[in-house]
Amino acid sequence: MRVLLVSMPDTADVIDYVARLPNLAVVSMAGNLPGHDVRVLDLVLYKPRIGEALEETLEDFKPDVVGLSAMTFQFGTLLRTAGFIRRRDPSIRLVAGGYHATLMAEEVTTAGRHLPLDFLVRGEGEATFAELVSELEKGEPDFSGVLGLSYAHGGAWHHNPPRPLLDLEAIGLPRRGARLKSDFFMLDLPMDVAETSRGCPHNCKFCSITRMYGHTFRTYSRERIVADLQAIRDGGGKAVFFVDDNITHDIGHFKGVCRAIIDHGLNDLQFMVQATAVGIAQNPDLVALMDQANFRMVFVGFEAMTPQALKGVNKPTSPMINRQAADLLRRHGMAIIAGCIVGYPDDTAESVKENIRLIKSLRPDMIYAQYLTPYPKTALREEMLATGLITNVDDYRKYDGFSCNIRTHHLETEELYRILKREMFLSNFDPSLIKVNYFLRKCPWAFIKGVARAAATNAFNVLAGRQVHQLMDLEGAASRAP
Repeated sequence: MRVLLVSMPDTADVIDYVARLPNLAVVSMAGNLPGHDVRVLDLVLYKPRIGEALEETLEDFKPDVVGLSAMTFQFGTLLRTAGFIRRRDPSIRLVAGGYHATLMAEEVTTAGRHLPLDFLVRGEGEATFAELVSELEKGEPDFSGVLGLSYAHGGAWHHNPPRPLLDLEAIGLPRRGARLKSDFFMLDLPMDVAETSRGCPHNCKFCSITRMYGHTFRTYSRERIVADLQAIRDGGGKAVFFVDDNITHDIGHFKGVCRAIIDHGLNDLQFMVQATAVGIAQNPDLVALMDQANFRMVFVGFEAMTPQALKGVNKPTSPMINRQAADLLRRHGMAIIAGCIVGYPDDTAESVKENIRLIKSLRPDMIYAQYLTPYPKTALREEMLATGLITNVDDYRKYDGFSCNIRTHHLETEELYRILKREMFLSNFDPSLIKVNYFLRKCPWAFIKGVARAAATNAFNVLAGRQVHQLMDLEGAASRAP
């Protein structure tokens, strides 16, 4: 069968200024469809005129099945994209997957509206989607036995039992060559994405990972990881971002990954990783190995610099651990991308400003500051609903982390929104963050351009008092033709 896999284009503006990163899920799905003609359309590279890219691909490839992947804030775009495809070719079978389709399957299919979808793939999709495609090839397909599948039949949606978590060693390598376009980057560095593990056993209240994988942590073998990295390098890749949910949960595994990279000469690639502050701070020998393996950028979820805020969301770190982690990474010459969150229930204007000041005292090279966001099916959402602190309950398009959907006991939504945007605007001109900035030294023009765009947007957002979202053009080329 001809299978087209599509990932959504929506990203937060702070990412847009510095990066275009690919979707790993769709190329992993492609790699687990042997015997089928598969193409991958990563719409982040085509925005905002995504209609033209879709229309051209539908015309040239003529897919039998289209799989659509989206996170919660992208799901509205997924539905618009599915409607666009259905209007052009009603014979195409449309499948949605990802976190939102998994966590919200019941709600999505009972929302009292017609969905332009035939199937939902819940949970890890590699096996479920492959079985679905095999059934669709049959003259009389029977979907009732496909675990993890929801399907429309007879005017109603049927939800099959969930599929158990997969044996990671049974998952084929991603098929990145199926991409129709692949010029992804971060700043001036061509970048791809990979994973060495799945899952996180921690219980942070704002996170939905445990609703996807339970409290589990599974690792790929070193041989599989090496083969994947070699495939990226053979395809012309220069840098890799490991998108593991919590790679520092198993320090022995992470050390093994670093040693495998060194032993196989893969440290001519540059690496970026997401890590916990506690995993870094308590393992200086790991950080030394990361340095040898050429890890140059580390996103650390510091989240806050006050014990009360960290305890309130079950974040397993402390201000002291955050400082130790930042100091250790700085000593090894690695760029620090500091993740932080504001909008805790007891936040005031003063506490938000103080938290940002303390985050800046860690001397990060980039600050990734988000509002506390009540994602579906999280413990945080239930608590905030009960206390009336969510001001946007169900417009999930704004659940991107950078739009403010909450208030605190002391700040209304607009006040909280403006305070953080103003602090982020001012941080662009903070001498302490400029003097020793990693990105300014390594890729000055790309960094300056990104900072200038971020500063301009933050200034506009402060004045407007709201986030301005980019609309994706789904009109297509044909409808604009004279």
